[in-house]
Amino acid sequence: MKLKLRTWWIASGVLVVLMALALLGPFVYLWLSDEPPALVSQRIVNDGIITAAELDGVWRIGDGSIVGYRVQEKIALADLMAVGRTSGVTGEFTVLNGVLETAEFTVDMDRFASDRSQRDAQFRTRIMDVATYPTSTFRLTEPVTVPASTTVATMDPFIAIGELTLRGSTKPVVFDIYAVIADGRLRLTGSTEIMFREWGIPNPSVPEAFVYTGKTGILEFDLAFDPVR
Repeated sequence: MKLKLRTWWIASGVLVVLMALALLGPFVYLWLSDEPPALVSQRIVNDGIITAAELDGVWRIGDGSIVGYRVQEKIALADLMAVGRTSGVTGEFTVLNGVLETAEFTVDMDRFASDRSQRDAQFRTRIMDVATYPTSTFRLTEPVTVPASTTVATMDPFIAIGELTLRGSTKPVVFDIYAVIADGRLRLTGSTEIMFREWGIPNPSVPEAFVYTGKTGILEFDLAFDPVR
């Protein structure tokens, strides 16, 4: 009888511990998670002036460029932001007589990483199927007139219209883009919302692991350009 009672107490104690871990685990993860700020919020803001003449020419993506995603994620009872990023981006654009004429960029999807290896594994396989679709691209489809002169601190974003290819599907998109020139380099930051089903992207939710996401995510970038000489 005593042995059965002791076994019952041990089993009850284990159950309580498991329940506590299930409830508190996500909050511990949330507390330990170091969520990076949005890339657009990191743009350089100063009192300098950008002129159309400064932008004329060919600009190529250089070191320090980042493309990323942000997806609202719920793990059990904890709400957090899933953030993945890559520096594997190449491309260039051309400004002629104050008009952004062409722009095309390519992103290496296999180099995306977040703070969770499980999320990255899902991203590379079920969600983005990187083995089949190793790259994503953006191509400008409408020219953009650059303001003759604008103050960086108060500037409105440029509106860039183009075609975005994700997971093999190509759709029209609109990006709000901020521009800054600092230390001889041009820096563009921007973002756009992506509805997963429009690009044939499976919802990232993993119900069996109590991970749930919304139907959309944010595609963001912070690109540093060097003039092509």
